[in-house]
Amino acid sequence: MNGFALSRRLTAVILGIVLLTTSCGDDGTGDNGSANTGARYAVALRLLTGSTTQSVVVGFAEDLASGEVDVSSALEVGSNANLWALNGTGDFYITNGEELTVSKYRLEDGIPVEVGRIGLSGRVSGFLGETMIFDGPDRGFLLQTSTGEAVELNLSTLEISGSIDVSALLDPTLPTFINRNEFFRGNELVGVTYATNVIEGSVSPVSNIFFFDPATATFDVRRAPCGGLSWMMQAANGDLWFASNTLVASGHAIDGTNQAPCLVRLPAGSRDPEPNPLPLNDYTTGPTAGLVPAGDFSSILVRVLDTTSTPVSDQVTALELAFAPGWDTWQLDLSQPENASRLDRDPVVGQIGFFLVDGVSYENAARLDQSSSVLTRTTGPGAPAPGLTSVGVPIAIVRIR
Repeated sequence: MNGFALSRRLTAVILGIVLLTTSCGDDGTGDNGSANTGARYAVALRLLTGSTTQSVVVGFAEDLASGEVDVSSALEVGSNANLWALNGTGDFYITNGEELTVSKYRLEDGIPVEVGRIGLSGRVSGFLGETMIFDGPDRGFLLQTSTGEAVELNLSTLEISGSIDVSALLDPTLPTFINRNEFFRGNELVGVTYATNVIEGSVSPVSNIFFFDPATATFDVRRAPCGGLSWMMQAANGDLWFASNTLVASGHAIDGTNQAPCLVRLPAGSRDPEPNPLPLNDYTTGPTAGLVPAGDFSSILVRVLDTTSTPVSDQVTALELAFAPGWDTWQLDLSQPENASRLDRDPVVGQIGFFLVDGVSYENAARLDQSSSVLTRTTGPGAPAPGLTSVGVPIAIVRIR
């Protein structure tokens, strides 16, 4: 289908969704005036090394608006790894799902040096989906869904200092994933978990929005009446919006009895999502999903499948449709979603990737063969505007100074 081998699509979707679809938000604040020298940003890149194999490396960049990721001193961190940091502290962390470790790095004379690592073998069975939450530079939490536990980490001594039961976030019947692009609302992190069988395309009809205060290590969980909420953003007025992923849209397109893609609003200052999600498909001409912040954060970009160029039938799977290069980009005003309009852009694969860094949104556009990517700034003056380029596909961007 469109020249893609299913094996490559399986690799891409499992990594794209399990690693939370190349999306990373600002990991709180913590600019401490570090004397760290070297690149300003660290960028984790997924490189395809074969039709079904891949690796993750961490390169470095000085600017997200231009230039290219420097991989001359890149870290090779395995095939199931991710990148985290508390902005501006000088340190960054690699979670490695193969070794079950959290490693701490910093740049010395521009070269990444491992400071130490924390072993998690025996505490977690694997990283099905994980996120790191920071409470200042010396304390963090590794929240992962393999065991329903948030492991408290002393980031100064690099030791495990406790754990929190977060099993309320898990679905007992389906694998549960964490939306990586969480958002700090005041001192409280807001995130979401969703349950899906990636291969079969089955999706739970609900998602769990959670609120975590890292200072007190306390959780609150609220149920959202929509499945597969893989994306979120804060609008200009303070509302939080959550959107289904393209796997949901694809599965519903094939079988209308499956969960339909939707958009959920969490009003500013509230912990209770609105009970009636917005039906994304009603505002466009085809299966619709995802969101990327646009303009002044009062509108979003969504993906819409062109069913003329990419026909829907029971001969294709939701996985194939989600990664078929037949999705158009539409813009939707959050105050008037019925006025959504198609943008004059080339069709792309369905999976979305965006990064919110220092309050600016960058959308990732990878080549269809995933050999290289370019970031497009989607918010702020003059947006959209081309930015940083890289080999492979970025899956995380953090500011290290």
